Amino acid sequence: MSILPCTHEQSAIEQINPTIDLLRNLDNRHPEVLKGVGVSPEDYHPKRIFRSAVETIRGSFIASSLTQRHRMVAEVLTRLAEAGEIVSFEPTRKATRHDFTIILSDRPRVAAALDVKGGEGNSITITERPPWAQEFVMWCHLDGSITNQPSQSVHSIIVNRLANDLMRRGKVVDAVFIKDQLCGSPLRKCPKYVGDVSGDRIAPDIFLMPRERPTPQEPSPETHSLDSLYLPQMVLDCFGVARRNRAAHVWSVEIHLVSITKGGRQAYMRRTRIVHKGKIVEENATNA
Repeated sequence: MSILPCTHEQSAIEQINPTIDLLRNLDNRHPEVLKGVGVSPEDYHPKRIFRSAVETIRGSFIASSLTQRHRMVAEVLTRLAEAGEIVSFEPTRKATRHDFTIILSDRPRVAAALDVKGGEGNSITITERPPWAQEFVMWCHLDGSITNQPSQSVHSIIVNRLANDLMRRGKVVDAVFIKDQLCGSPLRKCPKYVGDVSGDRIAPDIFLMPRERPTPQEPSPETHSLDSLYLPQMVLDCFGVARRNRAAHVWSVEIHLVSITKGGRQAYMRRTRIVHKGKIVEENATNA
């Protein structure tokens, strides 16, 4: 069973490698195409024209994605502030390792830090929980590449990155928002909604994380719920998700230490489970 119900079309995925092969070998297979736009086939690889073009395109995609990610999160926080759901928010300085500071409540005062990330890569762990933050959440965008299925990207974020970071560094992330940019686009309907719904109205998937790091003394820490946090409920409300429909958008991440005997000595395995609507949709075990 996959983590998310969303999937890319297999017929589209199968066309990626042929496209890579075509572009990489355009100088040999179709030199007339290059000559037609003033590119010398003899220079295509030796003078790094192909590689430089790819890196330039990639850079423009990254810059556009960064702007889009932060704009979307700022729009959501603005709607929450205008509705009186949060007190205020502000973007943080570049030297700070999170992107938004949010005052969720002033009586009592509750502050949150929100960090905006892409869907994969080491940047997921390049962040720090501020000591003043009662809630620390991460907003991850799956920006439109179909190379990996959405569930693969979530596995990379939750299991490979954040669970490792929790165990090795003790960094607690309370919740992760996954926003798939293809959901609700002309390319793919979102299976959580009936009929055609535009992408800007589709709520992110919310993964609730453990409240603390598992230890031999406390091997099974409690996972957050919607009732133990402010921001996840607020975001679902902002996207118009009724209470009766919230379960479709929420996953619980359980991380436990399991005692084993290895070479006659006690050791520990880390077991990570992702649970959705009471069912285990992924279970992973690795050395602690």
